[in-house]
Parts: sequence; structure tokens; C-alpha cells
Amino acid sequence: MKKVFFLLSIIFAVSLVNVSCFEDLFGRDDEEVSAPTSSQLPGYDFSFTCPGGTKSTVPIPAGTAKCQKAYEYFAKVYGCNEADYFNAANCKMCNDCGIANYCTVCK
Repeated sequence: MKKVFFLLSIIFAVSLVNVSCFEDLFGRDDEEVSAPTSSQLPGYDFSFTCPGGTKSTVPIPAGTAKCQKAYEYFAKVYGCNEADYFNAANCKMCNDCGIANYCTVCK
């Protein structure tokens, strides 16, 4: 009985390990690694003001000018909770940055 409890404890402990720990130990997948290109611009902080007057600043990662504009639009739309434009913001991320996770709502 003690062996079963010990085994279950080990399985439970292993299941609590975050996936990011595995990335730290084993590195990133090849498909996740992108080589920097000469057209990439450095990242920066983007500040915006919502219609209600709330001001926010978010980091924009390095990328092409078109992709960085998509990140700005996405940050403003979601940061200001402009729900009517969520799909448009997702499609800009899909089309301008090539991030497939955002393509599910695009036509």
C-alpha cells in the first residue's frame, strides 16, 4: 500500500510541473525559433488612451513595421475592451504577423 501511495504521489508531483520548465530544460522546438531578419525593428513600449480615459502601456515585441502595427491595434482593442473589433484585431495578428492561433475567426 505504501508503494502505491508513493507512486501516486510521484505521478501527482510530476503532473504539477509546468510546461515552461520543460522548455527551460530542453530548449524551444525548432518550429518556434525564428531567425531575426534585417527588416525586423526593435521592440518598444506602446502607450494608448481608451475612450473612457484609461491610459495603458504595453510592450510591443521586435518585428516588422506591419506586424508591430497589428500588435498596437490588438493591444488597444483588447486593452479598451472594444468587443466589436476583437475579430478584426485577431485577423490583423493572423495576416500581418503570421500567428496561426489568431486565424480561426478570419474569413
